[in-house]
Amino acid sequence: MREWFLIVAIGLYAHFVLSGCSIAMAVSGTPEPNFDKIKVGATRERVESEFKNPISSKDLRDRKTEVTYEYEMANSPNPGRAWMNFYIDLVTIGLAEPILTVIELIQPHDEETQIVYSADDRVLEIRGYTPPPVSKVVIESEEAQERYIERRPKSKPAARDPANPSDSK
Repeated sequence: MREWFLIVAIGLYAHFVLSGCSIAMAVSGTPEPNFDKIKVGATRERVESEFKNPISSKDLRDRKTEVTYEYEMANSPNPGRAWMNFYIDLVTIGLAEPILTVIELIQPHDEETQIVYSADDRVLEIRGYTPPPVSKVVIESEEAQERYIERRPKSKPAARDPANPSDSK
């Protein structure tokens, strides 16, 4: 009887310790690089603002340099995913938490991209991971959404009254 109580107590303790881990993991993380800013001709500063620190650098002929960057994909902070994990926890009374935590653990992965820079630190070539192109369906849906976004008209600055010199902004 005492062993059974100890097993149940440890199980409940583990359950409560793990509860909420998937929510915290979904809210935290590292943002993915914006590959739209990393193009041939971009400056090294622009690339390193997205990829952060390089893991290796190799000098090539003609004063070119090949730099390798490593970064994490699929681990951007995502409040929507955190709320979904929270709702699943509520519905399952926390029983899905171990599964959700494992999903959050295995989802991120590391990628590498090699960039060849010219002597003036401009991108000449990009090799390695590049994200897949945006699908036509996504582009069409974003365009359709844009039509329904309410835009406020820009207001013109108020004209100054020449008769009232105290009217200054």
